[in-house]
Amino acid sequence: MIEISTFDDSTQLRLSPNRSATWKQTKLLMLGFTCFVVSIAVAWTLVGAWVILPFAGLEVLALSLIMYLVSRATYQWEEVVINKDTIRIINSKGTQLVLQRVQTSLFFIEDIHNRRIPKLVFSTTQAKCEIGAFLNEKDKSLLQHHFSEAGIMVCKNKWWNG
Repeated sequence: MIEISTFDDSTQLRLSPNRSATWKQTKLLMLGFTCFVVSIAVAWTLVGAWVILPFAGLEVLALSLIMYLVSRATYQWEEVVINKDTIRIINSKGTQLVLQRVQTSLFFIEDIHNRRIPKLVFSTTQAKCEIGAFLNEKDKSLLQHHFSEAGIMVCKNKWWNG
């Protein structure tokens, strides 16, 4: 998801992954799954197959951990502030990178052979920084368009196709 704010002399782009469920909805889904698995495990335990209980617990634990990690990853964000002289990149982990605008190019790298999602990489002589790695293909193309409109030079590896 891309949110754009334009001020007098700067443009701010806030990037975040598309989120299909909130943390509360994810917890409700985990609770529902836990109740379902535990009911099946208890039924088998009453029949005498008690060995299923620890495996059901491990299954619930593993799925809950995976759902937590995926949900946590959807709350990351990046912010790009484009001024007259600088491009400032801040992310949810607290890191910040300031690039000189005249020395910075944006590389829109499309995978020609394996049909992977393209990459957007800010590049200077001192640093390279991938931006919006968590965005989908449509959002990355839109982001590349916004950077181009903001006056940042965009280089593509597929110059023969648009």
